[in-house]
Amino acid sequence: MSADQNPLPYKEVTEPSYGQAAAESFTVEHVRKGVVVLRGSCPRCRGAMEVPLVGTVFDGMRSLLGQRRSTAAAPNEHVEPLVCTCDDTHPNRPEGRTGCGAYWTILLTTESL
Repeated sequence: MSADQNPLPYKEVTEPSYGQAAAESFTVEHVRKGVVVLRGSCPRCRGAMEVPLVGTVFDGMRSLLGQRRSTAAAPNEHVEPLVCTCDDTHPNRPEGRTGCGAYWTILLTTESL
């Protein structure tokens, strides 16, 4: 964000385009087996984000909760919920929170974890 722009206010909001924009622009770094880091810009505020994902944790949660997998996902895919975690300033952001409030999902394959 340039110095002459007003920061977006914090707002818990999503749009269908957020997930698509993140899926197209985020990069995936394989840190080690079962651990990847997603990096990119928030689709709403364009703030920099870095999101670590640990495959074995998600596999365990998915089997315990039965809610992580989308009914549309294939056996080697899961829907990953993401929220903006940028460090940019956003007016009206609740204390103790990060990001601009945007949230979305992306479809990941288990091979990427």
